[in-house]
Amino acid sequence: MYKKLGGSMGDFNWSEEYQRFIGRNDGIITPEQQEKLRKSTACVFGMGGIGSPAFEVLVRAGIGKFKIVDNDVYDASNMNRQIFANIDTIGKKKILVAKEVAQKINPEIAIECYERIEEKNINKILSKADVILLAIDELKPCLIISRAARKMKVPVVEGWALPFGNVRTFTEDTPQLEEAYGLQTLGKEISNFSDEELRRMGTELLFSLGKIEGIADYYSDEVIERVASGIIPSFAPMAWLTSVLMANEALKILLNIGCIAKGPDFTIYDPYMHRIPSIGS
Repeated sequence: MYKKLGGSMGDFNWSEEYQRFIGRNDGIITPEQQEKLRKSTACVFGMGGIGSPAFEVLVRAGIGKFKIVDNDVYDASNMNRQIFANIDTIGKKKILVAKEVAQKINPEIAIECYERIEEKNINKILSKADVILLAIDELKPCLIISRAARKMKVPVVEGWALPFGNVRTFTEDTPQLEEAYGLQTLGKEISNFSDEELRRMGTELLFSLGKIEGIADYYSDEVIERVASGIIPSFAPMAWLTSVLMANEALKILLNIGCIAKGPDFTIYDPYMHRIPSIGS
């Protein structure tokens, strides 16, 4: 028999379906916290190997509103790690598949889908957002998102598909993302830089993650050459580990609980050696 969450359910305008859906959250979070999630809006940029599992975790936590952004379609190479990728979704838009899956989990969910990230539409995308998950590896949109988020005082949760689980959050009280990476774009108009310059900086940024203890051990010289050409290997365990860390970070932010992994340093875990790696300068 279904057991209602403790506390007065009359305090919240929840349907019976929503109560059944989130009932097993009881004992981990309170009804008041659940209501906070139901009323919250999360923006997830990227429905790939990291973004899509993080999105599903947040959907299942009971967050009521989402804005999701991706302009790609599924192909066979996505099936090794992307949670919504299968033979039936190949060729379909990732954001539309993600929306369909989410609505089957929580039919009351509200989702806005966007395909493009531009300076002229970023304020609309981030409007009323409570938290942002940054799960894309192209530099220009990351700059657009992080700058707008800073102005709008919306926390940005970031993670990379490294062999190690990792997460960090940028807020109005932390250094900017561009400061953390030492990017020469800091304080300058994005339009001052060509697409080629931004691509080069993005590659350099990616290689800078090699200063984390033990990371380089997982990549051969051949793989490093492929990364430099834009072909980045990814593996489901490492992508999903980071996804869960990012989703949990977003939930902590929304509920104001726990310790936030504030930038510029990553909170990072090596699941292969069961250690916390050091991060070189």
